[in-house]
Amino acid sequence: MQLVQQKRYAEGIAELEKANEILPHPNVVFNIARARAEAGELDTAVAGYKEYIATNPPDRVEVELVLAQLEDRLAAQKVAETKPPAPEPAGPTPIAPGEVPTPPKPAEAKSTEPQKPAAPIPQAIVGEARTEDVYEETIITASRGKQSPLDAPSSTTVITQQDIRLSGITRIPELLRRVAGMDVMEITGGDSNVSMRGFNSRLANKVLVLVNGRSVYNDILGSTFWELLSIDVDQIERIEIIRGPGSALYGANAFAGVINIIPIAPGEGKPGLRVGYGDQQQAYGSAWATGRQGDIGYRISAGYTRYPKWTREIDGGRSDVLFAPVNQFTGAESQRIDIRTSKRFGKDMSLDVGGGYANSKLDVYGIGPLNEYNFDAANGDITVDFKSKNFNARTYFTRLSGTGQAAYDYIGHTLYTSHPRQNVFNTEAEFVGTFGENITHDVHFGLGYRLKDVSWEYLRGNDIEHHGSTYVQDSIHFGKQFNIVGSGRLDYVPYLKKIVPSARASVIYKPTDRQAFRLVGASAFRSPSFLEAYVGLPIMLSVPGALYYSGNGREDGSRLQPEQIISAEIGYLNQQSDLFEFDVTAYYQRVTDLIAVQDNRNVTLSDRLRGAGGFDPSAGRYIATFGGFTNQCDTHNVGGGELGARVYPVEGLDVFANYALNVSTQDKPSSCAIPEDKRTSRHKVNAGVQVRTKMGLNGEVSWHYQSAQVWQEKIATADGVVYQQFDVRAYMLLNARLGYRFYKDKAEISGTVFNLLGDSDSDPLQMHPYGNRIGRRFMAFFTYSL
Repeated sequence: MQLVQQKRYAEGIAELEKANEILPHPNVVFNIARARAEAGELDTAVAGYKEYIATNPPDRVEVELVLAQLEDRLAAQKVAETKPPAPEPAGPTPIAPGEVPTPPKPAEAKSTEPQKPAAPIPQAIVGEARTEDVYEETIITASRGKQSPLDAPSSTTVITQQDIRLSGITRIPELLRRVAGMDVMEITGGDSNVSMRGFNSRLANKVLVLVNGRSVYNDILGSTFWELLSIDVDQIERIEIIRGPGSALYGANAFAGVINIIPIAPGEGKPGLRVGYGDQQQAYGSAWATGRQGDIGYRISAGYTRYPKWTREIDGGRSDVLFAPVNQFTGAESQRIDIRTSKRFGKDMSLDVGGGYANSKLDVYGIGPLNEYNFDAANGDITVDFKSKNFNARTYFTRLSGTGQAAYDYIGHTLYTSHPRQNVFNTEAEFVGTFGENITHDVHFGLGYRLKDVSWEYLRGNDIEHHGSTYVQDSIHFGKQFNIVGSGRLDYVPYLKKIVPSARASVIYKPTDRQAFRLVGASAFRSPSFLEAYVGLPIMLSVPGALYYSGNGREDGSRLQPEQIISAEIGYLNQQSDLFEFDVTAYYQRVTDLIAVQDNRNVTLSDRLRGAGGFDPSAGRYIATFGGFTNQCDTHNVGGGELGARVYPVEGLDVFANYALNVSTQDKPSSCAIPEDKRTSRHKVNAGVQVRTKMGLNGEVSWHYQSAQVWQEKIATADGVVYQQFDVRAYMLLNARLGYRFYKDKAEISGTVFNLLGDSDSDPLQMHPYGNRIGRRFMAFFTYSL
C-alpha cells in the first residue's frame, strides 16, 4: 500500500497479488482493483471490483456505485477509441497554372515506445483504500471488541487456522497445550482437563470455555466436556486464550482465564471434507457446506470421532468385578451436527441464528472417591445473536442430558447409575459507545440473566437457580501511546444469596505502534458447582454394610464460599519486525477458599440424636461417616512467568517456542493440615517448526516438556476417605505431521503421529496418577475442498 501511495503502481499491485495468493482476503482484492483504477487500467479495475462485490462485503452498495462510475468511464473511453478518423482526400489536389507542386510529406514512423495508460482516476471515484492490516492478529475476547493484542488489557494468545491445519491435531485440548502457561492433562482417550497457571484437576473447573462467546460450562460438575461440543477443529477459525482472571467481563468461573473458540463464520470458506483413520481404531470424519445468497450466509457441518482408551485399568476376566454394559475400550465416541446462518442488515448490523447437537460416549474420571465413570450424553444449543454498532444481544438455550455410571466396581457394590439433566437459558445485552476527541472513551455496559435448571439423583437441594449480572468497561485512550482500561462486574449467585464483585484495571503503554508494555491487576471467583453445593451421594466402603455419605448439609448452617483469586502481572509484547515477534509476562496470584473434598467425619451419638446417620434404605447400608466439600484453610501464593517467541526467517517457514515457570507456596494456620500442593509442573516448554512449500509439501514438528508433579488424591478406604500422595514423573511429547497438497490445492493427504517417542512398556507416560498410560498413536487423513 505504501508503493501504491507513492504511485509505483506496478510494484504495489505485484506485492498485493502475492499476499492474496498466500492468504486471500476481500480487502486485498479491493485494494488491487483500486490501484489499477488509479493507474488508469480500467478493464482490470472493473473486473477486480466485481470480484470484490461477489464476496458480498458489508459496503457492497457503496462499491457498486464506484463500479458504475468506472464502467461509465470505460464505456466512454472505448467509444473514443473506436471513433473513425477524418477522411483522406480522394486524389491529388489539382495544380493551378504556374503553381509549383508541394512535395508529399514523408510517412511518420510509428512510435516503438509503450503507450501510456489513461489519466489516473480521482480518489473520489475509486473509493477509500482499505488501510487496516487484514493479516494482523486480532483479539475480541479480552475486551469484548475487536482489537490488536498490542492493545489488549490481558495476556493473550491466538491459535490460528494455520496452527490447527499444520499440526494435524484433532482434539482442542491438545491444541491448547502449545500455549505458554497452559496445563493440559489427558487421563483417558475421552477425558482431557485444562487449566492455566496451575490448579489443574480431574473435572477441571478453573477456566471458562466459550464457543463464539457462548458459555459451554457444565453447571452440574463445573467442568468442560470437550467431546460434547457440536463443532470439530475443521470448523474453527481461531482460538483466543486470555490468561489471567476474567470475571470482570465474564463473571463466575472465568477464574484463571477464558478460552474462546471462534468458528468459521457462515458463508465463509469453501465446502469440504476430511476423513482419518488410525491404529487402535481411531477415527475422524468431518464434512461441511458453506455458501452465501445475497446478505444471507450459511454453514452446515457434521462430524464423527472415536478415540480409544490408552489402557484398560481392569482386565475383563475378573470374576469379582461388576462391569458397566458399555465398551470398556472406548475413551470417547462422538457424533455431531451444527447449523448456523447469518443475515446482514446494512453495513454494521447482523443477525445470527443457529444450533448444534452432539451425542457422545465418554470415559471420564470424577473427583473424590468416585473415579472412572462412563457417561452417555447428548448436548445441544439454540442460539440467536444480534450485533450492531452500538447494541449487541445474545440469547441461547442449552440442554445436557444422559446416563452415567461407574465403569466397574466390586460384586455387591453399585455402579451408581444416574440420569443427570441440565437446562440453561441465558440472555445478555450490551451497549457500546465511543466518545471524546483528544481523550477518547470506548465504553461497554452489559446486563445478563441466566436460568439454571438441574436435576441429578445424587443432588439434594435447589433444582433451579436464577443468576443476574451487570458489568461496565471503559477504555480511555490518551493519544496513541497510553490506554487505561477499567472493568467491573457484579454477579448475583443464588446459592450464596449474595452479590459477588469482580474487577480489572490495566495500563498499556506503546512506545511505538508495534510494541506495548502492559500492567494488569484483576480479581475473579468461581462459584460452587451444583455437585459441590447440593451433593447427596451415598458411597459404599470396602467394609461390608458400611456407607460414606457425601452431603451438603452443615451443622452450623454455613455455606461454601466461592473460590477467590487476586492477580497482578506485567507484560511486554514486541511485533516490530516482520521476521519475528516475542512477548514476556511475569505474574503473581493469591488464591483462597479452594473447594475440595473434605475430611471424613465419623457418625457420633449427637448425630443420631438429631436424626443424622443410621440405616440408608436407598443403599441398604449403615452410614458410618460423613463427607462432602469444604473450603480449604490455606492460602496459595503463586508466582511465575511466560516467555514466547515466533520467528519467520523465510516465507513458508515458522519457528515457535515458549517457556512457562510456575512457583507456588502455601500459607497455613497452625490448625490447617492441608498437604503441600505440588500438582503444577514448575517448568513447561514448547517448541516447534511449521513448513509450507510451493510444491505442496507442508507439516509441523512440535515438542513439549513438563517437569515432575506430586498429586494429593483422596481415596476411599476402610477408615473412610483419606489423602494419599502420588508422584508423576516429568515427561516429553514429540508430535509430527506431514501433508501433501495436490489437484490445484483442493486435495491433501497427510499423516500424524502423537507421542512419537512414547512407546515404552517399562516406563510409560502418565499425566495423572489415576490416568491411562499413554502410548504412541498414528492417524492418516484425506482432505478435499471445492
